[in-house]
Amino acid sequence: MKKVILSFALALTTVAGAFAQKQQGGEKNLEVQFAPLGGSPIGIDGIRLRLFNSDGTGAIRVRLGLGGTNDVTVRQQAYETPNAGGTMTTVPELYDTEKTFNFSIRPGYEMHFEGTDRLSPYVGAELMFGMGSETLTKEFQDGINDTEDNDPAKWATWEAERKRGTTTFGLNAVAGFDFYFVDNLYLGAEIGFGFQNKKYKNQEITVANDYYLRSDDAQNDSDFSDWIAIEGDNQNTVVVKTPVGDGEGNFKNSGWGPNYQATIRLGWLF
Repeated sequence: MKKVILSFALALTTVAGAFAQKQQGGEKNLEVQFAPLGGSPIGIDGIRLRLFNSDGTGAIRVRLGLGGTNDVTVRQQAYETPNAGGTMTTVPELYDTEKTFNFSIRPGYEMHFEGTDRLSPYVGAELMFGMGSETLTKEFQDGINDTEDNDPAKWATWEAERKRGTTTFGLNAVAGFDFYFVDNLYLGAEIGFGFQNKKYKNQEITVANDYYLRSDDAQNDSDFSDWIAIEGDNQNTVVVKTPVGDGEGNFKNSGWGPNYQATIRLGWLF
């Protein structure tokens, strides 16, 4: 399949390329990523739009990224447990819910040079802003040992929630080209030089106030012990940790230097 796609692209370049023409001015432009030898030949990491000026020598550009996930898993299946009186009580299942949200925008401007009839080289600059969030909600059961098994209060379900987030700022100078192998359809590449700063928001923890963590199994839960602790002998006190950063030591990072787009840009004018 990869060879077919690559051969098709080369055939289009050879047969139709002699009649291709680049932008003339006033066009709009959308792009995807093209990796003919990769596992997924066509991809997208956001919507990139360009608006050319009236003579085609400049273009406003913007890349918009927006997405999220919502994954729900069953950490504990429902089961039955015997009561002191010989009856059975059904203990409900427990769920973990992980939600993520990501947003980014990269506005910028390009200056296009004469090149050739089919080649449009350019330089430009872009700003970058991004934000992301991650929420983990875990359900637990009260498991109060001095309550009868058939008392619903013993197996009451409560939640603990952890929120994390990031914000990102950056500035990038870019240089690239568009090669039109047919009218209104081109392949291109781009490199850049810039800097980026990413800040991790402080982790936020909330716990249902009316319930207490008493079970040794719950205290030793690998996902839970990082953000809930029981202090001393006071087993009726839930202490919520509020660490600076995301709870894993990350607070902020930044970097600068050259960068590049690893895939070929495949775009069309309309």
